[in-house]
Amino acid sequence: MFSLYFISNVQDTEHEIIITLVDKKIVALPKTHQSYEYYSKLINRAFSRKHPIGLLISNDHQITEVRPSDNDIVENIIRDKKFLKVYFMGHNGIFRLDCDHPRFDVLYTNLNKSKINSQRVWFLAQLSDLILLDVKIDGKK
Repeated sequence: MFSLYFISNVQDTEHEIIITLVDKKIVALPKTHQSYEYYSKLINRAFSRKHPIGLLISNDHQITEVRPSDNDIVENIIRDKKFLKVYFMGHNGIFRLDCDHPRFDVLYTNLNKSKINSQRVWFLAQLSDLILLDVKIDGKK
């Protein structure tokens, strides 16, 4: 499952990029990965800007996919039977958070804090259908 991660260190080696995440977990992006050039640019940009990055990590700690994150403030949340409709102030479209998401309670809490406090959240979405995959409160106010 995709999640947002903050990166504390990036080390380039002969065969891979070794990434240390803020939670001390160590993952790697092999240089043989078909999207290595693009993914390494996204990773290095997120690290230099201190922004979170969306990573899909295999059981053997290899990065299999990378997606950029975005940030905004939640304007409104409307609850439906199967999902939440999330409206951001600076984004067009209606984002959705499925109620059966394994981390629904945490993500909903972050979205609601953003709405109540006008606080930015970082989010990762599947852009084709605007489904929210992860949401983290921005540490800066």
